[in-house]
Amino acid sequence: MQFNRGEWSELYALLELLDNQDLKIVDDNLEIIDDSTFRVIGLYVQNNNNEYYFDIKGINVDVLKNNKVISNVKKTEIQKYKEVLLEKIIKELPGNGSFPIQEMKYILEKLTEGNKIKSSSTSKEDISAKLKDNKLNTIVNKVGYSIKSSLGSPATLLNASNNTNFKYLIKGLSAEDIEKVNNINTNTKLVDRLKYMKDKNAEIKFDEVISSTMSQNLQMIDSRLPEILADLLLASYEAREKNIGKLLHYVSENNILNYTGNSEMYYKKKIGDFLLAVTLGMMPGVIWNGEYDVTGGIILVENDGKILVLDAIYYKEYLVKYLIKNTKLESPSSSRYKMFDIYPDKGENYFNLNLQIRFIK
Repeated sequence: MQFNRGEWSELYALLELLDNQDLKIVDDNLEIIDDSTFRVIGLYVQNNNNEYYFDIKGINVDVLKNNKVISNVKKTEIQKYKEVLLEKIIKELPGNGSFPIQEMKYILEKLTEGNKIKSSSTSKEDISAKLKDNKLNTIVNKVGYSIKSSLGSPATLLNASNNTNFKYLIKGLSAEDIEKVNNINTNTKLVDRLKYMKDKNAEIKFDEVISSTMSQNLQMIDSRLPEILADLLLASYEAREKNIGKLLHYVSENNILNYTGNSEMYYKKKIGDFLLAVTLGMMPGVIWNGEYDVTGGIILVENDGKILVLDAIYYKEYLVKYLIKNTKLESPSSSRYKMFDIYPDKGENYFNLNLQIRFIK
């Protein structure tokens, strides 16, 4: 029974929501703006093709596995174990990988028969809820949420893979120049390779998203999104800036799509739509139909154990603003993805860059 900090954090989020049922909805600065609209009535988690439902009934919680009651837990027990769990997570040194918390064995077996909370690899959803919507005075069932925790390392929003490779055409370099670029192996080789190309007045132009699936998914969001992301990715090395919010200024000044008027407004809207899609449903290697499986938003586990919600139902604009301000581009393994390695293809020269996005904190 060893889990990593993120997995233990997901268990903590479950316990906290079972104990404190009113969702604390926050704005992009994590200030509470609404704590009365949604109340948790029950929670669902998936594991090994089984569905566990936690039905909150006053001071008790019934635990159902595939619609059959298997145990009952008192809220006083939940309160006790969540405090122990938070203390143990905080005390564990970051970067230690998986670790046991023996004190949690009893409550974990009661709730999930000892299994961790594990969502499907084809879904962005970590947990779903049955909610009382006090605005509409209705019950809404299976509202999906993604859990992001500050108790561990910053979470990855978009993982690097062969599906996130962007291909660029490069012209104006001699064979000798190309050899020199490919032999640059400094500690900052990606930045240095691009600088060499720029110093040689090379012409660089986005060619394609190599994965047809990823390309199709991006165009589902916006037909020009592949070009915008390619420019954002290249700009991160040229400007030596990874923060997406700050990079937007740089890309807007380049304005490769020649928007008139306030160009930053256009780029911010399109990048915001992309980040929202990645958060709520789109996966690079799966053909996406434009629908979200995370319908509720993001559950944030803060360093002090507070549970906050970035809501996608009534306050989506704050969720988008938060994503723009609190995400960054990250350079994955340059050797694995052969970034800025110039190679020939059909009589032309190209290089690839890989897109990976991580939360800043």
